[in-house]
Amino acid sequence: MSFSELKRMLGLPDATGVSPVALHADPEERSRRILIGVVGALVFYAYFISKTCASGVNPLSLFAWLRVYWKGEDYSYGPVVPVVAVGLFIWKWRKTLHREPLSTANSGLVVILMGVAIYWVGVKAANPRLVAGSLEVLIFGLVLYLAGWEWAKELWFPCAFLFFMIPFNFLDQYSFQLRIFVAQISTSLLNVLGVDVYREGTGIYSTANRFLPLEVADPCSGIRSLMALMALTSLYGYVTMDQSWKKWVLFLSSIPLAVVGNLARITTVALVAQGFGQDWAMKIYHDYSGYIVFSLAILCMIGLGAMLNVHYQELIHRWTREDVRPHRPVRKR
Repeated sequence: MSFSELKRMLGLPDATGVSPVALHADPEERSRRILIGVVGALVFYAYFISKTCASGVNPLSLFAWLRVYWKGEDYSYGPVVPVVAVGLFIWKWRKTLHREPLSTANSGLVVILMGVAIYWVGVKAANPRLVAGSLEVLIFGLVLYLAGWEWAKELWFPCAFLFFMIPFNFLDQYSFQLRIFVAQISTSLLNVLGVDVYREGTGIYSTANRFLPLEVADPCSGIRSLMALMALTSLYGYVTMDQSWKKWVLFLSSIPLAVVGNLARITTVALVAQGFGQDWAMKIYHDYSGYIVFSLAILCMIGLGAMLNVHYQELIHRWTREDVRPHRPVRKR
């Protein structure tokens, strides 16, 4: 998108100082732009200025509250989510939306009212996550009402993708069950590999006391890496998959990928402790193994995506088809 195209889309003045909106826009278009400006100001105040979220003693605005979680290790990917959503909008604009005329869908008013209701309930209940969820609903409703169904169909995913910026730490309630599961499977894998260990609770113990007990803590359950993988697989599937069922398969694969990745991490930490000692396992390998395991999960995601995009029927047909050569009569001499 060139700078002149961007200025024309936003209705900014050109080099002569005359806005194309003033020259060409009809009254309905001018009313639409005024309404967008007013609504944009209200949304900015409601989510960036108004102190609706409690954080300790002092109330914060929504995005100030989000930044508190984004500074932590578990949700450090949060600031990237809005940037990706804006990038998806620009991509959609360049691809199709610049050819779609703006229209009005009154059903968008219903979605807008839903977003306002969720915001009101979130503020009254002092629930920042409801306040954050209302933003995505409100944005989609505004797109539907001010731009029409064609724009809404193209932009539903960027709006939905914004949900990943919300810290859903209520999933931590399932952390203990996953810690038990990871400890059980890791112990079984280590026994198969010849490492004599046993499990007590969420701890893995060496029968021969080759290393100190390894505790499967909350970060090793897979819950905390799950949201990052879900965001990544949903984005990769949306961009690369050509059918909805493939996108859903890739998205749901983030759950086993997160669990299997942490299984591999726990198992390899125990193997390093068995072979090289506790210090190598916990002070060196453990601190960097998370990056290695997450990279492997990404490679598995890409591999699964490549497998889903293969047209197997055509491939099997090409493999099983026999080339029939034309019969040439043998000349007798």
